[in-house]
Amino acid sequence: MLVTVGVARCSGGGIRIEVQRPQSNARAENSYADVQTVTGVLSNFGIPQDAVEYFLRLLPGIEVDQVLNFPPPEIATARGLHLSVVG
Repeated sequence: MLVTVGVARCSGGGIRIEVQRPQSNARAENSYADVQTVTGVLSNFGIPQDAVEYFLRLLPGIEVDQVLNFPPPEIATARGLHLSVVG
């Protein structure tokens, strides 16, 4: 399953992770208070550690709610990841 994963700064100071299947309207998002949790979640999506560190360094320089999208990883459905429609 192809998904896009992005991160954004929240107005309250947290970090939001957005996951979307580009071939449908399915989208999920969740906000986290600390970088360690965000790093772990992104690692579970198969995002390489160096890419995670790079994108997290960019976050302070972007607007609140602006999303930085990682290159799309291939997510195995066997991991039990399910997206539901948000909005």
